[in-house]
Amino acid sequence: MQKLLVFYNKSSGKDEGEKLARWFQEYVKEKRPELSVDVTETGPSITDETLRKKAEETKADTLVIIGGDGTIHHIVQAFQKELSDYHVGLLPGGTVNNLARVLGIPLEKEEAADVILGEHTRKIDYGRVNDEVIISTLTIGILADTAVWITQEEKQRYGSWIFIRRFVQLLLKKKKYHLELETDQENWKGKTELLTVTMSNSVGGFTNFDDSAAPDDGKFHVTIVPSLDIIRFIFYLPRIIRGKFYTIPGVTYLTARRMKIRAEEKSVGTRTDGDTTDDLPVELTVVSGGLSVYVPED
Repeated sequence: MQKLLVFYNKSSGKDEGEKLARWFQEYVKEKRPELSVDVTETGPSITDETLRKKAEETKADTLVIIGGDGTIHHIVQAFQKELSDYHVGLLPGGTVNNLARVLGIPLEKEEAADVILGEHTRKIDYGRVNDEVIISTLTIGILADTAVWITQEEKQRYGSWIFIRRFVQLLLKKKKYHLELETDQENWKGKTELLTVTMSNSVGGFTNFDDSAAPDDGKFHVTIVPSLDIIRFIFYLPRIIRGKFYTIPGVTYLTARRMKIRAEEKSVGTRTDGDTTDDLPVELTVVSGGLSVYVPED
């Protein structure tokens, strides 16, 4: 590690991305003065080509991402053809910070910065969803629908509570979709309220969602919940807490390296890494070990 390029998203988390980027720049200057640190903004209005050009101009070998899963998704999307040329450092600055939690990266800035400067790497998977990428979670059904009408301002003001409120509102409507899932291992077809595809053991910052999954196991982990019922949810809460959601009767669970998902209905949306993505159908492929991330030493 010699040249670091720091990406910040002004709209991520509590709008403190630039402040955190400048702080990191000074922190590295104090701790590792031999390193070069440049800072640049990212976000929906900035093209992938602009981001790649900045990395080329600065001759960066390390991409430091400030923000949550959405910002990480955007950078991985921009650099997916060149990721083998870079290591990635994470400074959590989003609302949920799911990937950072999965990898054990501290949420405190000094500790997270020290993880980057420690230069201990771990190769993890990411995936492709049509022309997009997935680094954490894709949802279809109630979780995707929950986030559609939640604004960035509401996320910043209310955090996870705004998701819970919207989730309960939709839960009462009992809306289901007719989906078909084709994988390299098996197929599934039926009605469901919720389908999640995860790259690790965590969903929405709950790091014990699936105790059989890991961010470097080369698999998508698919959980299909035909019907959500609050009373049933409470009854099986001990299993959920232990990371065994997939053992609940009626829940379908499978793993795959490649899959296609279709819907009978028109305009069934997906939500990937916290942001709205393509309507169904989608095709997913795992990129095994495609992302080299600085993580704490064991």
